[in-house]
Amino acid sequence: MRKIEIVDAVRLRFPEQNADFDLGVEVGALSVLMAQGEPLLQRTVSAAAVEQLRPIAERFRYALVASSAGEGMMDVSLIHWSRRPLLRVVS
Repeated sequence: MRKIEIVDAVRLRFPEQNADFDLGVEVGALSVLMAQGEPLLQRTVSAAAVEQLRPIAERFRYALVASSAGEGMMDVSLIHWSRRPLLRVVS
């Protein structure tokens, strides 16, 4: 059981559900926010969610940038194509 961020600073747990349910909630919550046209979304999601989010992000005209957050989790940034690119320093 893990916490899933639905919207900024709102996290939920589903104690009696399996990992597939958690995956569906993660992908569904981000899909709704993309459909609403949020310019920038940043979340920590499971690695499996990233692969499901890629085609959805493309459909809604978002660029998806993912980096490892450890323990099978990924930090994901979804940037709407109308927004300037999110740059980060690489050392």
